[in-house]
Amino acid sequence: MHARDISVPEPGHRSPYRPAIDMAAPGIPDGSTPWSPSSVLLTDSYPEGPRKVVVVNGEVDYETAPVMSAVLRNALRDSAEGVDVDLSAVRFWDCAALNALLRLRREALAHGKTVIVRSPSRTARRVLDLTGTARLFRPSAIPSPRP
Repeated sequence: MHARDISVPEPGHRSPYRPAIDMAAPGIPDGSTPWSPSSVLLTDSYPEGPRKVVVVNGEVDYETAPVMSAVLRNALRDSAEGVDVDLSAVRFWDCAALNALLRLRREALAHGKTVIVRSPSRTARRVLDLTGTARLFRPSAIPSPRP
């Protein structure tokens, strides 16, 4: 069974890092960005052995990161060993998304679990590489159990 969640930003909110779209359409107040498929975050999760896999699709920024974070925390809670996060379909990834992933890692380690990033998109990989955090989400970064 798959769990799917969709996040749509509140009306009038727009990330300051995305270009403004001038869409003078009836019923849309001036200065607000209408909902569009590009501002949607889709997540899908499924079990894979003792781990949960969460597939993130879309744009993750300060508007959508809380939804992604909630889905990841639920997956972590429901897993025996941890969460694999598939970022291959991510089109936008900013520091809010990275912070959500880092918080999840800290929570996972506190419970003896791990977080692994699978197939990051070019966008997500760039942020992970530039911040030096990519190594934290590789299978080789899994700490060995203490005796």
